[in-house]
Amino acid sequence: MDSQPSISQLFQSRPLLEERLGRERFDVIPASPGVYRFYDCDGALLYVGKAKNLRRRLFGYKRAKAGQVSRKVARMIGKTDSIIWVETETERDALLLENRMIRGDRPPFNHANKEPETYYFVYLKPEKKGLEFRLAMRIHDETDTECWYGCFKGHAPVRRSFGCLLRLFWMAEHGIKNPMHLPVQLTRNLTPMRFTMPWEAGGDLSLLHMLGDWMKGESCDILDWFVVKIDCSSRLTPFQTRYLETHLEYLKTFYDKKLVRHRKLRNGSQLIAQEELDDLLVG
Repeated sequence: MDSQPSISQLFQSRPLLEERLGRERFDVIPASPGVYRFYDCDGALLYVGKAKNLRRRLFGYKRAKAGQVSRKVARMIGKTDSIIWVETETERDALLLENRMIRGDRPPFNHANKEPETYYFVYLKPEKKGLEFRLAMRIHDETDTECWYGCFKGHAPVRRSFGCLLRLFWMAEHGIKNPMHLPVQLTRNLTPMRFTMPWEAGGDLSLLHMLGDWMKGESCDILDWFVVKIDCSSRLTPFQTRYLETHLEYLKTFYDKKLVRHRKLRNGSQLIAQEELDDLLVG
């Protein structure tokens, strides 16, 4: 099997950008905020980037040498045949435009903000048999819209946090102190995409209000409820105590970093569309 080419070999296959595009091309780049795009010889978009100072940023690519950049950048430069830029009034405007271009065109050398699996909506609906939970990348047609929250960005933080929530919910509702007695679906690091949490006594309205307030980024009272329900006898083992504390810390961090910020962004609504979230996060 042929070995992977080195960075120097990648650069040797094509001249550097200054040689290929000409020095005069770089001389006319403005020192203003904006978005730049790299294209290959067939006119296919390779990469979209933003800069506070276009001239400074693109000069960083101009004389890039083997061994000074990552393999990804080396490959991209090796394919680049032309560069186009668009000036914007502010760096924030540049970031907004970059987000839209990445989402719309999905250039192969961009990874952030273009993968839909990094966005999740959360569904929590009380039923007679229990609390229905769903985690999805879109709002399902057959469901009640008012029971959806989100979207929230970040595959691991979202799935781990709601895994913690469901585990503590189950332990509190069913009087379990030992996490080894949890249902197998809840013992994995990442939460299941669908799960029904059976009620112990038909569902507590005050609990549902606390859960809703937590999801809306308005209150952390449900975390105190978990502590009272799980640690009521003060007989937890050191392992069980640490398990509870770790889960509570994770949920508090998610609340502070995701849910509270989401409340400030959504302006009274319970939902933010996927295509809007990145633009709102710029602010």
